Amino acid sequence: MPNLDTRTTKTPAVDDYTYLLSNDGTVEGKVELQNVTVIPETTRTINFTSSQTASQINAEIETVGRYIPKDVTITFQFANGTYTLNDVLLFNGFYGGGKINVLGNTNETNNDSLHTTQDVELDFTGSGKDGLSFGFCDVQIHILNLKISADESVDGVYLVSCSNDNRFWYGFIDMASTASGGYGLKANMASSIYVRETYFSKGQFGIGADVNSRVYSVENDDTGTQPSYGLRALAGGVIAKNSTQPSGSAGNESVANGGEIR
Repeated sequence: MPNLDTRTTKTPAVDDYTYLLSNDGTVEGKVELQNVTVIPETTRTINFTSSQTASQINAEIETVGRYIPKDVTITFQFANGTYTLNDVLLFNGFYGGGKINVLGNTNETNNDSLHTTQDVELDFTGSGKDGLSFGFCDVQIHILNLKISADESVDGVYLVSCSNDNRFWYGFIDMASTASGGYGLKANMASSIYVRETYFSKGQFGIGADVNSRVYSVENDDTGTQPSYGLRALAGGVIAKNSTQPSGSAGNESVANGGEIR
C-alpha cells in the first residue's frame, strides 16, 4: 500500500488522523483501536518530608495513577516541618470518583478548630508561583491542617475545574502582602470547595469564587494583616457563607460580573 501522503483520495477526519498514529500499511489507512485497560489505584499513603524539594514532591505525585475509583483513598502525608518550595505543587487530572487527602498533622494542638500553629508549613514565598494547585480532577479533594505561605500576586490554593466534594479545613493561608491579584484560596471554572475554620492573612482577596464556581465558607476569619477583601465572587461565582468570615481592610466583600455572596 502506498504512503498515505500519496493517496489520491483521503478522508481527513479518518486517514489524516490515523496517519499520525500509524503508517504501516493498514488497509485504507485505517487501524482498529484495541481495548485499553486502565489499572486502578489502590488505597495507599505517600509520605513527604521537609527535606524534599518541590521537584521531588511533584515527581512522587506523578507516580500516582490518575484513575482513583470510588472507595479508594490516596493520602499525601506531609511530615511535620517547614517545606521551602520554589515551585507550585501540582495535583492534576485525577478521576474515578475516589478521594485524595493532602494532610498536615491532623493530631496537632487545636487540630479541628481555628488556629495558626500548624505543624506543617508549605512555604512558597520567593517562588512567584501558586502554592497548591488542583486541576481537572473528578475525585474528592480533602486538604487539612496545613499552613500555606505564598507571594502576594499568586494564589495560595488554586482549584480549576474540580467540581466534586472538595474541602480545605483547619488551615492558615498567609500571603506576603496585600498587593494586587493574590488570593488566599481561589476556586475557578466551575470548581466547588467547602472552606472551614481557616485563617487568612494578607493577599488582595481571602477567598474567591470565579467563573461559575461555588464556595461554602464556614467559620473562617482573618488574622494579623487583613486581606484587602475577605470574600470575592465574580463571573457567576457564588460564595455561600455561614458564621464568621475574613474581613478586609478595603471591604469585607467584593462582587463583579454576576458574582454573588449570600
